Amino acid sequence: MLRKKKTTVFLSGLVLFSIGFVNCAQELPLKELELAKSQVERAERLSAEEFAPEEYSEAKKSLASANEFASEEKASDSKKSADYAISKAYDALEKTLPKLAAKSREEAVTAIDAADEAYAAEYTPEEFKKAVAARDAGETKLAQADASLASYLREDKDETAKELKRTVALQEYEDAHNSFLEAAKISQDAKKVALDRSGSIRQSADEVDAALEKAYTYSKGGNPAIDEEKARVASAREDITAGRLKTADEKIKAARLASASLLATAVKDHAKNRNGQAREVVEDANARFGELSAETYLKSNAKESYASTQENLGASNESLQASGNLLEQEKFDDSIAQSEEAIRLAEISIDQIETLKGKNTVAKKDRKTVETDTTTTTKTEETKDEKASSSQVEELSGGWKRYTVEKSNPADCLWRIADREDIYSDAKLWPRIFEANRKSIRNKNLIYPKQKLNIPPKTGNIGTAPKE
Repeated sequence: MLRKKKTTVFLSGLVLFSIGFVNCAQELPLKELELAKSQVERAERLSAEEFAPEEYSEAKKSLASANEFASEEKASDSKKSADYAISKAYDALEKTLPKLAAKSREEAVTAIDAADEAYAAEYTPEEFKKAVAARDAGETKLAQADASLASYLREDKDETAKELKRTVALQEYEDAHNSFLEAAKISQDAKKVALDRSGSIRQSADEVDAALEKAYTYSKGGNPAIDEEKARVASAREDITAGRLKTADEKIKAARLASASLLATAVKDHAKNRNGQAREVVEDANARFGELSAETYLKSNAKESYASTQENLGASNESLQASGNLLEQEKFDDSIAQSEEAIRLAEISIDQIETLKGKNTVAKKDRKTVETDTTTTTKTEETKDEKASSSQVEELSGGWKRYTVEKSNPADCLWRIADREDIYSDAKLWPRIFEANRKSIRNKNLIYPKQKLNIPPKTGNIGTAPKE
């Protein structure tokens, strides 16, 4: 950099020195000195010192000699040195410009490719078109320059024509070089603008991820194709970070199409499964309600509870019917919603039924106590205690327990187990038991005697039960 500054100052001094002879030495070769100076400066500007160091050095030295001879008023020697400086400057340019144009072409192509990868054609199409047009103009000029240079090299008769062809070829190379520089600059600017707009592609990635996550949830992680599409989106995110927005967009579009199909299949299967689960729960609730004696409850204080149970059960049957109809119409999301409602109402009904059964049992026991003596009452309490202790609770490591289901009255169910003092003392925590035993409990409302359930700790992540 310092050498170039010094050279520029030196050449500027030479032109000032040369101009000083305009009035006092008209016979000096001022035209040749000026041309030599301009071509040496041109060679310096176009990096001849890098591509043709020997030729450039000779041209610069000859120009210095030409000016020195001019200062000594040696016009003939000055002209010879100036002409030699011009010739060597052209030699340097002839050697430099084809290489320089090839280098700038490569830089332009690389910059356009990078802008294309950044999706500049999508986000800043006009600028991207300008970059491509500038590159194409450079390619045209480069082809013309190669042809002109070849023609120059073939010319061996007319020296004037030969030099003219070389001059034309050098200018065409320089024009091609400038076009490639312009293409590279426009491409770099277009890439920057495109990268600033990458948020929309990230949003698309988020949308596809959400669809895949929903499909994953419905399929309970049992579909490898979903994992493949998740990996594709993750790869697209890496491309976004690396500035490869076009590649990222192509991956996301492919994943979006696949995710739509995967989600549709998962929703359909989930709707069918959920409808089947709802049917099981509702049928169980209907069967339990059928065991109740309407006449008994309608004549007791539990009349309102019985009517409420009947109302909830009726609503659960209606939701189940609606779920089935919507399933046939392929309105899967709506069918799932109705199945969920049917299950919710049926579970409420089951809780109410078990409560009604409990009240009826207590009422019978109270009547029996009045009719029997103290000894009978004591035996009844002892029998109750024996039943309570027959349901075994085994302590495991890590705060876990193992519960053995017993047939009792009222029957064991998850919410009753959760409500036990030696379990959670909170019926609302029954889902923890269900989650910990999903492999052995198909329907959370149907458990059987002697079934062993793993009871996770009351709080914290459920995790996996100890093997002991």
